[in-house]
Amino acid sequence: MEIQPLATYAGPTGKFVADTCAPLRQASDANEVKMSAYGRGTYPGVALEADALPQLKSVGTWEATCDQQWGLDWHRNEGIEISCLTAGSLDFSCESEEYDLVAGDLTIMRPWQLHRVGRPNVRSSTLTWFIIDVDVRRPNQEWVWPSWLPIPASDLARLTELLSHNERPVWRANKALLSAVTTLERTLRGQVSQPMARIATATTEVLIELRDLLENETPVLNPYLSSTERTVRWFITQLPDRISEPWTVEQMAGECGLGRTRFVHHCRQILNISPLEHLNALRLTQAADLLSGTDLRMSDIAHACGFASSQYFATCFRRRFNRTPVEYRQHCRSVALA
Repeated sequence: MEIQPLATYAGPTGKFVADTCAPLRQASDANEVKMSAYGRGTYPGVALEADALPQLKSVGTWEATCDQQWGLDWHRNEGIEISCLTAGSLDFSCESEEYDLVAGDLTIMRPWQLHRVGRPNVRSSTLTWFIIDVDVRRPNQEWVWPSWLPIPASDLARLTELLSHNERPVWRANKALLSAVTTLERTLRGQVSQPMARIATATTEVLIELRDLLENETPVLNPYLSSTERTVRWFITQLPDRISEPWTVEQMAGECGLGRTRFVHHCRQILNISPLEHLNALRLTQAADLLSGTDLRMSDIAHACGFASSQYFATCFRRRFNRTPVEYRQHCRSVALA
């Protein structure tokens, strides 16, 4: 399979890179696991043709008959990812929570949600999964499902609500859902005619049964997970890592998919100051750290912290710390020597 460039996007939480599942690919090549999969881009398996099931990024199943020396470390995927453990056990983590999966457990990962498989290594297990890119690059964007899913629009809308507002990453599959997953698993492993049609049918069945499962379980849904405010909070959280960029308020708002007025409103609600005031404070804090901990020139510090000129940097710094950058550095050194 030809390796294509990594899927990336610069979103509210910074630049994300889609996972390549490289450890799984290597384990499969070394015959440490039996893998039957189809993938697009950098995902492992038989390469999907350009016109075959668009938006399907990866679908596959692995069988590890003994504990492995590899795992899938913290990563993100660009689409909604559904995985089901049909045999064995598996260590799984999502954001700050850890789970011990057993056969019959199912995981739901929203687009770009941070997770890992293994702690750090994968145990003896059989796992079946698929990843569908629903064209989400910010939490408040609408999901766009592929046209090959023969599911009525009203059902897709409810499925989207259930998945996008779902805070619970691990579920217990019922008999009907396990049957649908098993059908997908058999399809992936078998030499069948028209495999894409069968994969589409099996994937659709899994989604339909998953929708019914979630409806019957009546999960607590959190609309905040797909809210505009959450997008702005995510952006603010990651802004310290991007202070060197020449931000304007319009550019910040654009990163969040908002207009200037709405973006500034959310920033003031969250921070009690304007976005540019917050950015300037972050830049000055970083500059102070560089002055006290490095020997970088003033011009280099100003550039690294996103100031347009050394003079403007010095003016802002003195206004904040009541010292020039040179005086601040001298003060920090004298304190360290005392």
